[in-house]
Amino acid sequence: MMKRTTLCVREVAAYLGIHRDMVYLLVKRNKIPHLVILNTIIFTKESLDVWAGDSGCNGA
Repeated sequence: MMKRTTLCVREVAAYLGIHRDMVYLLVKRNKIPHLVILNTIIFTKESLDVWAGDSGCNGA
């Protein structure tokens, strides 16, 4: 069985400790790494970790 490597908006909000609306705003402004596939926004944990590290976040 393959391990899931992507997160949805709800999961990203919980992972980063922010509101879902903030995730949507970051996506709209292209400030967070994401992919859009058939109107679905997805994220990879690895890209979020790199982004958080580059943004100066500690442990988000």
